[in-house]
Amino acid sequence: MPRRRGTVARPWALALAAGSAAVVLAVVAGLVWAARDDGPAPVRELDSYPPGGPRPPERGAWFGAYVEPRGGDHTQQGQIDAVTDFDRRIAGPMDIVRSYYPWDKPFPREIDQRFASEGRVMMIGWGGTRTDSIIDGREDKVIRARARDVKKLGKPVLLAWRGEMDRPNLRKEIGSPKQYIAAWRRIRGIFHAEGATNVGWAWCPTVEGFDAGRAPAYYPGDGQVDWICADGYAYPTPRPPEQVFGTFLTWARSHDKPVVIGEYGAEENGGARAEWLRSFGDYIRRQPQVKALAYYDKNHRHNKKTVMYYSLRGHPESMRAFRELAQSSYFNPDGRRRP
Repeated sequence: MPRRRGTVARPWALALAAGSAAVVLAVVAGLVWAARDDGPAPVRELDSYPPGGPRPPERGAWFGAYVEPRGGDHTQQGQIDAVTDFDRRIAGPMDIVRSYYPWDKPFPREIDQRFASEGRVMMIGWGGTRTDSIIDGREDKVIRARARDVKKLGKPVLLAWRGEMDRPNLRKEIGSPKQYIAAWRRIRGIFHAEGATNVGWAWCPTVEGFDAGRAPAYYPGDGQVDWICADGYAYPTPRPPEQVFGTFLTWARSHDKPVVIGEYGAEENGGARAEWLRSFGDYIRRQPQVKALAYYDKNHRHNKKTVMYYSLRGHPESMRAFRELAQSSYFNPDGRRRP
């Protein structure tokens, strides 16, 4: 209400008003300071998000791989050349191409831009950092930068943040399942705030984590996840695919989500791999929830003593079996790959 003309504010009233204003300013300043120094900046985290990223194929499943560049050429062109060479080996373009980045390395990069522009689905593996630094807001700048750059890509992508989080050797980085989920929610909240709706969020532990019963505790919830994923290998011997993936896929059936096999592979084992690949294809055809799969074509150094020889290149019979899968109607419903 306006003050009546001719009245004079009492000195005590002015002092009280000034004191109140000072208190308000002090409180506001204290909140800003606390958000900056004592706690994370607020992020709006929803319990459920609209589906984002690529929609699963109506028929069959996307077929693709991660292809390790030969000769250690990890330049962007080297990675592009590796994928192009692999396309040639299977007589046409892969539907889904994998790329990987550590936590602090910017993405998407040339390989993602190149193949996304061709209509392929890029599945980006984003490495982690300590979850407490994410929860505390210390990584917000990194997260916002990634969200803005992925949004600029303008193409649907799958993003698997901190895959294989259930591995025991990652406990120091991950902390507890509760901490992992809190970090996931903060990352997803920031991406949502930045409008990066072209991202499909893939939650991707190991199949061993399901066999051991530890992986489900890390699940952020159906409202947080667009695709359910797992990495699984027939190692050290070519175990039947149902033994490798069975427990995981049984769990996945209770969630109305498409499944992507984020990594899979087997060693040559005296020529047994070709038959394993054929049996794997037969098995996946009986799993209609699986809508994408990516072979891990890399000879992976597990430790100083152990190398896991998953690459198909240099093994004609195994590559032939893989090419047969790539060209089969279930994994190639649009005929992109032709003999």
